Amino acid sequence: MITREAACHCGQLRLKVEGEPFATSICHCLACQRRTGSAFGMQAAFRAEQVTVTGRFKGYSRISDESDQKEHAFHFCPECGSQVFYTEPDDPDLIVVSTGAFADPMFPPPTESGYDWRRHPWVGLPDSVQRYARELWDPARALYEAGQYAEAAAVGRRLVAQHPDEAFLFFNVACCESLAGLSEPALDHLRQAIERWDGFREMAANDSDFDPIRAEAEFRALIAG
Repeated sequence: MITREAACHCGQLRLKVEGEPFATSICHCLACQRRTGSAFGMQAAFRAEQVTVTGRFKGYSRISDESDQKEHAFHFCPECGSQVFYTEPDDPDLIVVSTGAFADPMFPPPTESGYDWRRHPWVGLPDSVQRYARELWDPARALYEAGQYAEAAAVGRRLVAQHPDEAFLFFNVACCESLAGLSEPALDHLRQAIERWDGFREMAANDSDFDPIRAEAEFRALIAG
């Protein structure tokens, strides 16, 4: 199993990380730009069991601007001030490490880019990076979180019609339709999501929202490629 080490600028705060991240992303939101002092933030998400933290750190908590109002606790070295990782109090199994703290140009590249509408115009991204603005899903988010999956899917279909180039909307609609027992439209929207970005194959394979249709032959074919 691969082992990597992340550290602050002075080396006092260190993280030993075993295995690969389950997600690596870029965020162009203004909060991440201010937090990093760069054009965007880049981070890799791990399970808590993969990470061992040594050294002292302090924290700063911020409530997300998104509709979920999720708290993020950013942890930094009290000596040099480097922000090395963050956690979410409502998800103790999650540790998100600032990719630059690994100081490794060969670190796995990001697969998604959030708040892309805030991206600096000179920043180019390869086609392998899925770009989306999470806030486009906000009209359906509360319905999904309340378990009103058919209603969320209906709102999502209107969003898809308004934003036909946003692949993640097709994926989210497929999730809602799967949970609502609408297998045929779920498979169709999942197929369209994968056509727009192949990375959704792996995401669907690991997303429990698709458990209701996981045994269907067409779903297995979509995942297999």
